[in-house]
Amino acid sequence: MKSKSFPILAAALYAAAGLAAEGPAAAAANTWVEIPKTSFRTVGFPRDKNPKVDGVCGSGSVICAWGGGTLDTKRNRLILWGGGHADYAGNELYAFDIGKLTWERLTEPFPEPVKDQEVNADGTPNSRHTYGGLDYIAHADRFFGSAGSLWGIGFAKCNLTWTFDFEKKKWENREPGGDTAKRKTGFEIGSAYDPETKKVWWCENGGLFSYDYDANAWKQHSQEAYYAQTPTVDAKRGLLVVAGNKKAYTVDLRGGKFTRVALPTEGAEEFVAKASPGFDYDPVADKCVGWSGGKVYVLDLDKKTWEAKDVPGAPLPTPSGGTYGRWRYAPSVNAFVVVTHPDKNVFFYKHTAGAGNAPNAALVEKK
Repeated sequence: MKSKSFPILAAALYAAAGLAAEGPAAAAANTWVEIPKTSFRTVGFPRDKNPKVDGVCGSGSVICAWGGGTLDTKRNRLILWGGGHADYAGNELYAFDIGKLTWERLTEPFPEPVKDQEVNADGTPNSRHTYGGLDYIAHADRFFGSAGSLWGIGFAKCNLTWTFDFEKKKWENREPGGDTAKRKTGFEIGSAYDPETKKVWWCENGGLFSYDYDANAWKQHSQEAYYAQTPTVDAKRGLLVVAGNKKAYTVDLRGGKFTRVALPTEGAEEFVAKASPGFDYDPVADKCVGWSGGKVYVLDLDKKTWEAKDVPGAPLPTPSGGTYGRWRYAPSVNAFVVVTHPDKNVFFYKHTAGAGNAPNAALVEKK
């Protein structure tokens, strides 16, 4: 069900932000849209407020220091969480609201973080490089995060399974069963939620795993190692599609074998060579679309071919680490949202024409 009031509200918000028409929702296909006055610094935890969480680089590390993100599809916002190692000790969550075009700090950092320990005294998870290990478990309405490089020396054990309840604003250490002990976790992991299996699919050095929130259990499906590669789920074909670190694969999530099948990379060598690029599935175009600076790359899974698009107006890539889950397809505007730097604006890449659907349309119409 599409909302009639949401496009009107969005148009007013876009106009207030200095954007023509309805911003990314109404932009022409194959264009970049920069959203004015959307620097992360407007909401980042101030450097002089608490030196115990400041680290070397401050809250901008949520983006710059190997930080990931995910899309909360219920509330139509990009969620960021990061920091870690020597860069930043704050464990707060941030959100960029795609409908309102504004940032919000969802939680405050725990003021007394302890180095090299995963759990703070208040029971919240400690700050870490989050890499590609963040997702939104849509059917349970939970933010998910696991593994990474903890605040401190960066190599302390970090393998707990965390979820965050947005309504209660509460973290939970899930303490799952199953194959939890088989996970090697570590650095440069990648994950992707599948709405069909209702599982988070997890790529790491120890192989391919899945996390079942309802059963609260991990399961190992293969021992083929993944490192610095970004997965996304093509729900139409039931495939996990993985790209980065000079490799590209598909994995059949429905057939039960979970064996990697190599994808050709001709035409996308520059993109595939990058570590942990931005990569997500666009259900409207039925294509996987990737970006990590420079050109946009589009993968046709039926033809198994790549198309490179050199589109003017792209943002600069993140100065360190990959793009991870800070590149996400946003159904509400039928465009990809990306955050690359704490001092730069938020951008959208419009791959195909079309305005998208309002989140929670029935609720929007009642207001």
